[in-house]
Amino acid sequence: MQSYDFQNSIGFIVNRTAKVFVKALDSELREKVGVTFGQWKVFVMLSMQDGITQKEIANRLGLEAATLIPIIDKMEKEGLVVRQVDQADRRNNRIYRTEKADALWDQMIECALKIRKIAVKDISEKHITIMRDSLEKICENLNIHFNVGCDISDTPNSAADTSITASNKNLKKKKVNFIGVT
Repeated sequence: MQSYDFQNSIGFIVNRTAKVFVKALDSELREKVGVTFGQWKVFVMLSMQDGITQKEIANRLGLEAATLIPIIDKMEKEGLVVRQVDQADRRNNRIYRTEKADALWDQMIECALKIRKIAVKDISEKHITIMRDSLEKICENLNIHFNVGCDISDTPNSAADTSITASNKNLKKKKVNFIGVT
């Protein structure tokens, strides 16, 4: 049987690192703001475009609707979002942030920035840029060869996305990447 050094595989290292980022951000968000990483991802989508449909959120996050629905249900129960029937297509619900959610946004950004600062401690900006560019190229190469959905123009919220700017006037313009840490 052929051996494979998976622990030194780029894919293994990237996957392991992404999981640690998610766990760290989830922990910080829960402790400081009372929201989960899953809710954070929905907030990020709504910060880019408030009032998008559940289906659009699910597509942009690469989630199945069945995975997203309980997250939005909980957010609605907690007064963080409201669902409104889409007047153009009554089969769809549009999701809107509430004032309560907007009031938490800056705290969420601070959590994300704290995790990023800890993660990149003692790594030069030059190396961070090289790493980001290398990961973008890997994503592009795999997408070209396998068509696996790494095109950031199709998925502005992908992990490869370098920044998201909150554009709603109720939110301060702060840049943060998709998961808030890279």
